[in-house]
Amino acid sequence: MSSEDALAAMRAKLSTLEAENTARAALLDRSRDEAVAESKEKLDKQGKIQGEVFTRLQERNRRAKAAGGWATESTVGEKPDDESDFGFEEDDAENDRRAGYRPAGEPEPAAGGRAVPLPKVETPPAPQPPPVPGRHRRGAARTDEDDFANTDWLAT
Repeated sequence: MSSEDALAAMRAKLSTLEAENTARAALLDRSRDEAVAESKEKLDKQGKIQGEVFTRLQERNRRAKAAGGWATESTVGEKPDDESDFGFEEDDAENDRRAGYRPAGEPEPAAGGRAVPLPKVETPPAPQPPPVPGRHRRGAARTDEDDFANTDWLAT
């Protein structure tokens, strides 16, 4: 084998190695692109779920504050809108109007079809009871039925 034949064999082997290296690099690039796309998709999905959870927690905190700080299931729990909605409450207003019922304080219609305002009656304020002699005002006003101060909690 001459040196030219050896050089040609080496060049052929080198071109084969270069082609294989290029194929491996392309495979790694494609694998990396797939992993990036998959992780982006999962991150977007997880971000959406976390956004929903965050919104629910904000609503729960708002309900707890509206309930005076009591975070119980009845105050902050999910309440379906249609659970107690039977659909006939909306019809009551129309039926009442047809029957001639009207809310309290609404003027009564006159014979001519125009409403005549009701006269305003002012009620005097109720007189305050005289204070009990020898008692403190706060003590007299306190009527606590659930006063367990004299309860023996160790009794069975």
